[in-house]
Amino acid sequence: MMRQVGIEIFYWLANWSDEQKSAFAKAQRIGFDAVEISLISGPDTPIAAMRAELDQYGLNVFASMGLPLDKDITSPDEATRQKGIEYLKRCVETAAKLGSPILGGLPYVPWLHFPPDRDLRPYYERSAKAIQAVAATAQDQNVTLCIEIINRFETYIFNTVAEGLDYLSLVNHPSVKLQLDTYHMNMEEDDLPAAILLAGKQLGHFHCADSNRKPPGGGHIRWAEIKQALDTVGYGGPLVIECFPNPQSETGRTVNTWRSLVADADSDVARALALLRREVA
Repeated sequence: MMRQVGIEIFYWLANWSDEQKSAFAKAQRIGFDAVEISLISGPDTPIAAMRAELDQYGLNVFASMGLPLDKDITSPDEATRQKGIEYLKRCVETAAKLGSPILGGLPYVPWLHFPPDRDLRPYYERSAKAIQAVAATAQDQNVTLCIEIINRFETYIFNTVAEGLDYLSLVNHPSVKLQLDTYHMNMEEDDLPAAILLAGKQLGHFHCADSNRKPPGGGHIRWAEIKQALDTVGYGGPLVIECFPNPQSETGRTVNTWRSLVADADSDVARALALLRREVA
């Protein structure tokens, strides 16, 4: 099994509003098979222009997103939740038009938002119910919703594979799967390979970053063990490097990058690509 290796395109971009296709040529030149783009600006991404650039450079694409606060599907306000559901359906349709087989990231909760309530279970249940409503559209569009499991400092909904599987059981739809990220797993899981094995066939997308959020090879994650676990569960999807290494940029500051995580962005990520091809793909 040879998995394709991709790069989350904001690795090179300073601001969330930057033109994502501006970095496609660099991704191709360094040797990536695919790029992951974000629908952070919403579902009205200029699809034709982005698709043309992807075709020009022979890149596959995977789409991710974040959920805006004014479209929060966990909200106690029904009108806000309904706006969120319709927004997510449009994002799914955009992902399909772009040619992405998945819509990953955080469709299930606004990033870095923590309600003040002591009892957070109703937020969790509203999220699952809304995702269930969006899943039918995902199925119709041949897109899998991949809900990323991230650490406790970035969300409260779930932080481990076991909790993510509980959420999936509540959603109860085959078009919704888990997205794992080795950086977040390193913080939250007792055993990374065991967590991948627990996810099993519910694993739909996979992000790679090292223990310190540097590109793979810059920390202490044992990549050969990651490969063995991915092989065991039969995961054939992409390995996507997701890092935000620049402390001087909006993208880096959002994830609390206060020192540069790379000596040279291009050469460091090229080494990470070579490592993943050698040890994991």
